[in-house]
Amino acid sequence: MPRTSPWLIAVLVLTLAALPLAWSAHPELVRSLVLAEAPVVPLLAHLHGERAETGKATFSDIQQRMVKPMQEAFQKGDRVAGVRAFMAYVMGDPQAWDKMSEPAQKETLANAGEWDVMMTTGELFPDLDPRAIRKIKAPVLLLSGEKSYPFLKLIDEELEHLIPDNWRIILRGATHRMWFEQPEVCRKEALDFFIRVGMRRAA
Repeated sequence: MPRTSPWLIAVLVLTLAALPLAWSAHPELVRSLVLAEAPVVPLLAHLHGERAETGKATFSDIQQRMVKPMQEAFQKGDRVAGVRAFMAYVMGDPQAWDKMSEPAQKETLANAGEWDVMMTTGELFPDLDPRAIRKIKAPVLLLSGEKSYPFLKLIDEELEHLIPDNWRIILRGATHRMWFEQPEVCRKEALDFFIRVGMRRAA
């Protein structure tokens, strides 16, 4: 066992790597974890209670109106069309890509390299068994944006239900880009969480 294990902060697709590490055969590798709206979309198909039907419908909608056109575009080597489909869906505006400035478009395309792989040889959202998330023993801080995408709100609510040891904070006025919009607030919440976990372990 390592003498010290890391404090992990995971945003965007990095959360899809951090979560399996937390429930792996070696949970001691993760001391605690901060998740900023993990895009674990398959969870939408496994929501409980009154939200079950909404979750299934949302999951199906994402697959049909976002994932499918993205896959078709990237498999043709058309990165612009693929990103356009993504932006249209998450922003709820078919013209979202065209409304972006040229520098913003260039930056977005430069950061889309992972999709070249996931959309042609892998999966954007690999299947996930909710029972695996229940195995997470490390304390987890869930950071949610008040004005983020509705499907991410559903996912965070389910993670809050599934993860045994968690805190959830909803950042006022923030979107999914909370770490860019409110970096000082996010850092403070993460550091306070790490301190709180450390004090609890030392007690």
